[in-house]
Amino acid sequence: MGLLEGKVALVTGGGSGIGQAVAVGFAKEGAKVVLCGRREDAGQETVGMIEAIGGNGLFVRADVSKSADVQALIAKTVEVHGRLDVAFNNAGAFYGLGMLADLSEEDYERSFDVNVRSTFLCLKYQIQQMLAQGGGGSIINNASAQSHLALGYSAHYTACKHAILGYTRAAAVDYARHNIRVNAISPGVTLTPMMAGFDPTAPENATLMARIPAGRVAVPEELVGTVVFMASDMSPYLHGASIAVDGAWTAH
Repeated sequence: MGLLEGKVALVTGGGSGIGQAVAVGFAKEGAKVVLCGRREDAGQETVGMIEAIGGNGLFVRADVSKSADVQALIAKTVEVHGRLDVAFNNAGAFYGLGMLADLSEEDYERSFDVNVRSTFLCLKYQIQQMLAQGGGGSIINNASAQSHLALGYSAHYTACKHAILGYTRAAAVDYARHNIRVNAISPGVTLTPMMAGFDPTAPENATLMARIPAGRVAVPEELVGTVVFMASDMSPYLHGASIAVDGAWTAH
């Protein structure tokens, strides 16, 4: 029996990268998985991967920066599966590369909509559903090593990831008494589509790579076990934590 047997799990941004790897990982552990994203083809690819291992997957097209889409997503999950036990709020994007004073207000709005507003809306309506079920559940937000440090030329993204960690801790405090566990995973540099074109061996990335004691970057599958642990009944007293999976980048 898997660690998530009998549970209903929701994954946002499940069409690629970390979201796709976690959606498949949840299915391997026995969860019924609902995943969402804005691209139908990518979402259905993940569903196909889940079905190929004998799992139960459903894709719902949704923009989680929009309240109506988030509410419809959760309503569909409950309509099909009757409840919501686990959520991995993974959807996010990077906008605005440059020195802070050179960044645009447009990229600020896009960054906070996709990263922060989406996290708030997902937490809001996921928690409402879990409370309606009588409490209990596990929500994991995808934060970042940049929730704990700042990198140059990425002020919007750094601020967004700090905000996600703030929402994680605040929600954990508010709902721990209802046994709704809200935590975060803080990945380091991970080779996802958002990092397309990043070459760890390129001279321009030498300074960054030198800051990672493990000496390498991660692939999405290396994060799955941590998320599964946080989602499962193996972590019943884990509330408001941020677990770094970053090759010891933020440990020094």
